[in-house]
Amino acid sequence: PDEPLPRAPQLHLLVHFGQHRPLLFRHKLRVDPDIFDNILDLISGHHIFHNNSNNSQLPVAIQLAIFLNRAGHYGNSISLLEVSQWAGVSVGSVVNCTNRVMVALLDQHDAFMGFPPHDSEDFNRAQRYSAKATTCPEWQNGVLAVDGTTVDLYATPGFYHEAFYDRKSKYSLGCQAVIMPHNLLIVDYSLGHPGSVHDAYAFRSTRIYQEHDTLLPADHWVWADSAYPLSTWCIPPFKKPRGGRLTANQRTFNYYL
Repeated sequence: PDEPLPRAPQLHLLVHFGQHRPLLFRHKLRVDPDIFDNILDLISGHHIFHNNSNNSQLPVAIQLAIFLNRAGHYGNSISLLEVSQWAGVSVGSVVNCTNRVMVALLDQHDAFMGFPPHDSEDFNRAQRYSAKATTCPEWQNGVLAVDGTTVDLYATPGFYHEAFYDRKSKYSLGCQAVIMPHNLLIVDYSLGHPGSVHDAYAFRSTRIYQEHDTLLPADHWVWADSAYPLSTWCIPPFKKPRGGRLTANQRTFNYYL
């Protein structure tokens, strides 16, 4: 029989990295050590990590590290086999750890994803940031910003693959993210449209688009780029008219925006 594959796990290095080399810790797990500890505290008590099996699970900290290592990297360098060798566990354990942590994190979704109250300190900070960053006090009510991105797919979809082929010549899913500009906190998102879908259309799936009358106070708006439609609550830059030019005031507006 073939010689068993020797294991030389590197998980123990994370302890050293966390204490002395946080940049290397972040390179491996894509979060700072204190953020890792905060996430660990939040999910450790989840029932998914407790069972009546005679075979005990790996410590939650190790399961979280395995998940973050997979989630923070892409391509062949983060295959199941690569992660199993890095962590010193079986391929099946890598899959199980990933699935368990995903369940525990998704159960925290509603606790962290939402719009701040209009009278909250976060809301006030967003107003002050917008006024200061743009040097225009009248722009302080632009408390949110939206943009689109894509999430690359590992393989070509088996069905309707042409719909997922985006403008960057990749197969992807579209993602819309609405953030607060002062701290980049995501307060709303939409994920699942094929990568070829235009931002303006995908934007319709967000909560802010559907409920802006109740989520935004009067005379408040979302900043956006030129891919988004102009409305009283969504402000993109001026678009150059066909065969024409922007006025001086419009160019100034776009410059500061």
